[in-house]
Amino acid sequence: MSFLFDKRTKKILKVMWGVIAVLIIISMILFFAPGLIPGIY
Repeated sequence: MSFLFDKRTKKILKVMWGVIAVLIIISMILFFAPGLIPGIY
């Protein structure tokens, strides 16, 4: 389990969580406010 505490692994996990958070935020914006971005629909 020592690889979980490696610096590189921590960085990868941070990047992954950042990407997941951004995707969730974008999907929530599109779901709750489709009228804000008329270009997509």
